[in-house]
Amino acid sequence: MKHPIQKLAYDPHSNALYLAVSERIQKFDSVTGDLINEWIPPTPQEDDDPQERKKKKTKTEDNKHNVFRTLTCSPDGQYVVGSTDEQKSLVVLRADLSVVNIRNFPKRPSAIDITSDSSTVLLGDKFGDVYAVPIRDIAYPPTAGLSRISEVSESESGGELDPILGHVSMLVDLLVTEDQKGLRHIISSDRDEHIRVTKYPESYVIEAFCFGHEQYVSQLLIPSWSPNTLISGGGDDFLAHWDWTTGELLEKVDIHSILYPKSDKDESEEQIAEVAVSGIWQVPELQLVLAYDETVKLLLVFKLHKEARQLEYVNKFSSNILDVAVTGQDGTVWLSIHDTSDNNPLIQKYSISEKGEFTVIDSEITQRIFDKASFTIASRDDVVALHSIALLRKHAEH
Repeated sequence: MKHPIQKLAYDPHSNALYLAVSERIQKFDSVTGDLINEWIPPTPQEDDDPQERKKKKTKTEDNKHNVFRTLTCSPDGQYVVGSTDEQKSLVVLRADLSVVNIRNFPKRPSAIDITSDSSTVLLGDKFGDVYAVPIRDIAYPPTAGLSRISEVSESESGGELDPILGHVSMLVDLLVTEDQKGLRHIISSDRDEHIRVTKYPESYVIEAFCFGHEQYVSQLLIPSWSPNTLISGGGDDFLAHWDWTTGELLEKVDIHSILYPKSDKDESEEQIAEVAVSGIWQVPELQLVLAYDETVKLLLVFKLHKEARQLEYVNKFSSNILDVAVTGQDGTVWLSIHDTSDNNPLIQKYSISEKGEFTVIDSEITQRIFDKASFTIASRDDVVALHSIALLRKHAEH
């Protein structure tokens, strides 16, 4: 069987579609479906010393599930950046997938974003800290890779870094954005229902808090056609719609009733009906917002009316989705599908209508990508849990 494609990233400058498959990154031409390049962590070299060989073998086994959990392209299209799990690493690659920099962190990275000038990566970790990592296009050792991260010196990785801000709880998502005056801000969310708006790079200045959530906040989105708007979601029964510049909560959009419609079943029947929003994306050409719940496996489609400051539900789409990449071409999106069967493609291309209706397109191209994408694994035991947002929920102890 093939390993699922856990993350997608699309670069509009080159029409390149990047796929994160376990600890690999693959680059495809989204128009032809051709595989352009692939980055694979190098295998540790054999050592003559038996003790050293044993240590390296243990390291390799420990990092068996060192998967990419985040993946994004820089705004200028020159870099692709991702963070890995077990080795707690930030990996910066050029567009041709040659290595720029690899740096390990004390705690596992949980969220990344890149500044608009493509000079700095903002990285948040599970300890609650946020780091600003310069993208230094330095000459990295040709053998560098995930297998070698523990040996990377500070001079190679750009020097020691201190956090620029911190939460008292696990940081789950972050964005770096600009207001109408051109001033940059970091918007960050955590497991304890907090959303904070912080000045950047003067991150000691807190501009606002967005209060209204009662559960973890796992996803943040600022729609490109409404730059003062923030859409957030996580473990609550709603999506929150904000003016992030003031911290004003404009509305709470109920999604629980869409995910769990009332039925004829006995109301006394016990049912777990929790919300777990694991992704929020935008389709700018159609002014649509997509929100995915990993528990029910539904992709919800909303229309964001900028002038009315209203988020309107329009449709839903059922699929076991891991990630979404929007090409920006007439509502065309790529979906990474978590399918346990051996023959169904793990990636599909769809067009979305203004009414939120999904239609499969370019099946030959997606089949070509599926044939060359990912790699064969021995069994399903080699796949880590890729739907894990629901685990952030804190349950009361009895």
